[in-house]
Amino acid sequence: MKMVKKDDNYNKILVQILEQEKAILKYPKCNIEVDAYIGRNGATEQKQEGDGKTPLGEFELGVILGTEIGIQNKNGLEYKKIMKEMYWVDDINSKYYNQLVKENEVKKDWNSAEHLIEYPIEYRCLVEIKTNPENILGKGSAVFLHCSNNKSTAGCIAVDSNSMRTIIENINENTKIEINRRKEK
Repeated sequence: MKMVKKDDNYNKILVQILEQEKAILKYPKCNIEVDAYIGRNGATEQKQEGDGKTPLGEFELGVILGTEIGIQNKNGLEYKKIMKEMYWVDDINSKYYNQLVKENEVKKDWNSAEHLIEYPIEYRCLVEIKTNPENILGKGSAVFLHCSNNKSTAGCIAVDSNSMRTIIENINENTKIEINRRKEK
């Protein structure tokens, strides 16, 4: 096993876009380098709601969720079990735009949202990518790093479930994700 130098990228998740729907994800801290799927319409620096594109840039990570039980983060980050009342709102007319809500705890004002429990493969475990932390209307919602169903996403990044579980178990409050296009040599 080769030793990984602990530099600025040691605890960063790096995603290099290779082509329209494919990428490579690297997480040096866990010696992970795996194929990944991105948005069905490629990647963009100007993310818009519903564009089917993965946003480019460096982002903080947010909430950790999943339908799988038994996952524990080694650094004390909370892993929340997805319940049937959980939605991630993508309706730009909602005051809850780009937020995780429990339908039984808020007054429903949206016409569109991801019902998280309806994605048992993809959302077996996931971590929010904070591409729109101010929840600016229309600038993208529900962008996650999640488990793959072996096809492109609506703008998220998806990897195999074993890699995803390892990532969730090892990230900490300083872990960021950097998504960029592969630089030509």
